Amino acid sequence: MRKALVQVLMMGMLIAAAVAAAADGNLQTIHPVNSELYEAIRSLHVSQGLALPSTAGPWSSDELLGMLDHLDRAHMSPAERRLYDQVLQALSGAASQFRFNVTASAEGYWHANTASFTRESDWIYNFKQRKPFLDIVLESWPADGFYGYSSLSAGNTRYHDFGSEGASSLLFGATSFATNIWMVPPSTLGDLDFNIPYRAFGAFGGRGWSVQLGRDTLSWGPGESGNFIIGDHLLYHNTGRFTAYGRNFKYTLATLFFPHPQNYYPVTDGSGNFINNGWQATPMSGLNMFLGHRLEWRMFGGKAGLAVSEAIMYQSKDSTLDLQILNPSMIYHDLYIRGNSNSIISVEADVSPVRHLNLYGQVVVDEFALPGEPVPGKDEGALPSAYGFMAGMKTALPLGKGMLTGSLEWAKTDPYLYLRDDGNYEQALGEYGLNWVVAIREYAPGTGITYTEDFLGYRYGGDAIVYQAKAGYQSLGSWRVGLTFFHMIHGTHDKWTLWTNADEDRYPGSTTFIGQSAPTTVHHTGNNADPNAGLRDSATRTTVVSLSGSWKISRALKTYGEIDYIHILNPGNRSSAVPITDVQVSAGVAVSF
Repeated sequence: MRKALVQVLMMGMLIAAAVAAAADGNLQTIHPVNSELYEAIRSLHVSQGLALPSTAGPWSSDELLGMLDHLDRAHMSPAERRLYDQVLQALSGAASQFRFNVTASAEGYWHANTASFTRESDWIYNFKQRKPFLDIVLESWPADGFYGYSSLSAGNTRYHDFGSEGASSLLFGATSFATNIWMVPPSTLGDLDFNIPYRAFGAFGGRGWSVQLGRDTLSWGPGESGNFIIGDHLLYHNTGRFTAYGRNFKYTLATLFFPHPQNYYPVTDGSGNFINNGWQATPMSGLNMFLGHRLEWRMFGGKAGLAVSEAIMYQSKDSTLDLQILNPSMIYHDLYIRGNSNSIISVEADVSPVRHLNLYGQVVVDEFALPGEPVPGKDEGALPSAYGFMAGMKTALPLGKGMLTGSLEWAKTDPYLYLRDDGNYEQALGEYGLNWVVAIREYAPGTGITYTEDFLGYRYGGDAIVYQAKAGYQSLGSWRVGLTFFHMIHGTHDKWTLWTNADEDRYPGSTTFIGQSAPTTVHHTGNNADPNAGLRDSATRTTVVSLSGSWKISRALKTYGEIDYIHILNPGNRSSAVPITDVQVSAGVAVSF
């Protein structure tokens, strides 16, 4: 008994010393939303039967260390203790004033169908996941409480050409094989990416709080296939973010900035051909800003979690900012500035009823009828409801020297989720509305400026039903393997569908509102990118099976790869279209100095 007590005391002193060492270092290092350290901490929470740690990333080292404090190391299995100690050691190292890291990555991409899968959006291992040939990272800790990060990469750009179907690149499928290496065909010197950096910011903070300013990727929510308020699928977010946290509560206030739609609308001409925005000779104008706050709680001894997020997309054609929206405690919906903003709210909950199992869900509300307002399908003048629902489970089980993880997830989104008029209760062809659809501005030599539009929240947007299953095994810092099954049923509505009220979007001769439930099989309203959208007559069914893995051979050398099988039924929402299939293989090796 005495010997056991001495061992416990010694272990406690070692952990305290490690935390003290971290305190002497800089705890404001910011860890990205795909951080392996956060993933390990989350797995440990699930394995121990605790609610998920904060699902609003990125996170500082100080916050991740606080998450570790939820865990009881004394009641862990040997594999869990090993993972716990690895994470603690990684977070506890004292930082020097600066650190350079240079990574050279050589990747190759092969696929079978060069006729139907020729765009960047057709690839599972897409542009954001592809590594640049060379990446130079500078991290700096100029003083206690301050952190800077900048990634200067040299790689291929996403686009190099612009045609009637929009921006494109030979590097995404027109040939069966391509690489990320400059000057290796089909790549040319003109493909060099001048849109960098994709991750660069400054941060400062202290115990229990953090401020981040710059360019990074944010994510709010526990979803595996995506999240409803902020998803991590965009190339980056230009953000200003403040967060304060304690053991059982966290508050986040975030802003994101995007180009105003007037700078790139209309997106097509009268014939449906995409318009190139050229060299942007005229000055940029307008304000398009996300503003949101999020509250997270841990309850019932850490067994359950609850998060409430509310946000607006604020849009001003003349760049006017209504300062009253900056109130961090305001209910944004109750500002009643419909001509300038589109509000949204989500509620997320998770619980771990037993060890190794976590159940979670989230609901998002974009548009709903208040008491006394017209109800879709019943009253005239009703606005289309816009909800999203998600339910899922996660598991984590220590096995050998690693952790076995898995998840099951279902999501459903209404057809008009994220879409809305600009305040006039109607939307005509060529008008951009006030949507939760944002754009990333990109430059390509010889092509000029183009804009890539995407949903800010759930990556698949509205009018979708998604099923996803994932399983994986990982030994932190060594190797990992993963298997994913994905199936989506997507209706006819997309990010360019024109918003309309319920009275004007009915089946011919029927009182049933077309946009009432996903998936739709009729596209009655107009579309800003497809003049033939009225010919859509079916839901597209996409099935993807993916196998991925990586192996860190040494501290400096890593190899990784992925193979994806894709089958699409009713492509383009046309029942007459022949099903299409592709096999995509991506593989790479990275050397770090």
